[in-house]
Amino acid sequence: MDFEALLASLFQPTTGQDVDATMTLVAGRDRLTTFAVRHGTLRFVSPSEADATFTFDSAEAALAILTGREDPIEAFMANRFRSDGNLPLAFVLLGLFRPGADATPPP
Repeated sequence: MDFEALLASLFQPTTGQDVDATMTLVAGRDRLTTFAVRHGTLRFVSPSEADATFTFDSAEAALAILTGREDPIEAFMANRFRSDGNLPLAFVLLGLFRPGADATPPP
């Protein structure tokens, strides 16, 4: 699985319009990716000091949570999803890759 390519295909630019942050995603002890979101653009970057690190128990769980197929609160309560750093960015992260999150509401 090309994790970064999948995230790039799911990225919701409008949701990330007001975001200026760098985040790292980890599965177990393995870094999945580090990316920067700057004003509606997504760019994968070298590991650096991130504003927040999000840890999942697996890459599959990360995708399920990020795309809305798994409830993030239940995953958090079961210790399958953790955040280290800027906690409010967890809510931003949860909207960046959800299909339909970028949909423009009808007039």
